[in-house]
Amino acid sequence: MLDTFNFPTPQTANYQEFYGGKSGVTSFSWIKPRGASMVRFMLIGAGGGGGNGTAATGGGGGGSGAVTSWIGPAIFVPDSLSVRVGLGGASASAGTDSFISYYGGKSNTTILTANGGGSNSGVGTGGLGGVAFTNNFFGAAGIFTSVAGQDGALGLNVGAGGNSPASTTTFLSGGAGGSGSLANTGGSVTPNYGYTVLPATTAGGTVAGADGYFITQPILVGCGGAGGTTSGSVGTIGGRGGIGCGGGGGGEDALIGGRGGDGAVFIWSW
Repeated sequence: MLDTFNFPTPQTANYQEFYGGKSGVTSFSWIKPRGASMVRFMLIGAGGGGGNGTAATGGGGGGSGAVTSWIGPAIFVPDSLSVRVGLGGASASAGTDSFISYYGGKSNTTILTANGGGSNSGVGTGGLGGVAFTNNFFGAAGIFTSVAGQDGALGLNVGAGGNSPASTTTFLSGGAGGSGSLANTGGSVTPNYGYTVLPATTAGGTVAGADGYFITQPILVGCGGAGGTTSGSVGTIGGRGGIGCGGGGGGEDALIGGRGGDGAVFIWSW
């Protein structure tokens, strides 16, 4: 295959990755390595939280974050940048944006953003995927792309929670929906590239929806959380989304949906 742009790998480039996660730190500094001639950025917005289950309806899954990328000459990149990593949305809350900015002139200027995914805004509905970032002054200086996130699946008032299918446009997944009654399963998640389906949550059980995952090798892919189910009058929570992915919706009668996955920022320079 013709390698037109000769993208670097972590073995041949200065490669740095930024996560929020357990440390609770979301703001970082990046210094352009001395002698770099090219830089590549990839930003992933945080996933939205799964929706709450109600007394009559399972919650919808959270939407995944958008993905924004830029590659261009290092001469156009400031020597020092501020990196902010988005935090995954709690139950029924949207994920926050991941962005890169620099201090220039009299204010801090954002140059790239990956918008966070949404959470469900109504009973049973799924959260919207993060909106693609519109190209700007900085994007015009290199090769820019931004892809919207995947919407979360529906929660139902009667029946199994909605399944989250493999996206045709992004490597991230929205969360699955919660089930709407005792005799039905929570929704499943099908990630991209033929990876194993995150299974539906057993009908009428007491186990929460399975947590999603995120891997970078052998290929980059993220999986949202599975939907919760209902046992008696108690619903189980949805699974947590992998990085950038939506949380699963809670089952009927569940108090909370699964948390959305935190965002991430990756920077290569060479």
